[in-house]
Amino acid sequence: MSYYTDHGEILYQVRLNVSEQFSINENLISLLKIHDASLICQYDAFVKFVEECENKKETDNALYKWTKETIDDESKKIKYKNIFSVIVNNKQVYKEEKADKIIQEIEKLNLITILSMDKLDTQPKNNPQPPKKFRDKP
Repeated sequence: MSYYTDHGEILYQVRLNVSEQFSINENLISLLKIHDASLICQYDAFVKFVEECENKKETDNALYKWTKETIDDESKKIKYKNIFSVIVNNKQVYKEEKADKIIQEIEKLNLITILSMDKLDTQPKNNPQPPKKFRDKP
């Protein structure tokens, strides 16, 4: 089964773009619990990915190199510390209906520290790809 699909279906992830004052309050915790969901800071997810690649000695690929450069860049660190991904059933991506329901319910909470939400899909054509400098072998 491909990471990008579930039986041919494109999968999705919800991301919250938050202010520096963001904190996970009880209403948000309750909502996430209903969906067997949690939040992960996108910066922390990047760090975890880099560590996993390093532990497996899988560092000779474009995605690792690009992500490593991202976490080492202070301005990008600040940016990604204010983006949270919704993880459902310990999975980074899930069916669109689940993503839509989570977005709808988070919107109802009207949390002023959530500046915006994005629903990303797993189709590579809709997502940034590693820059050419990381794809080219020296």
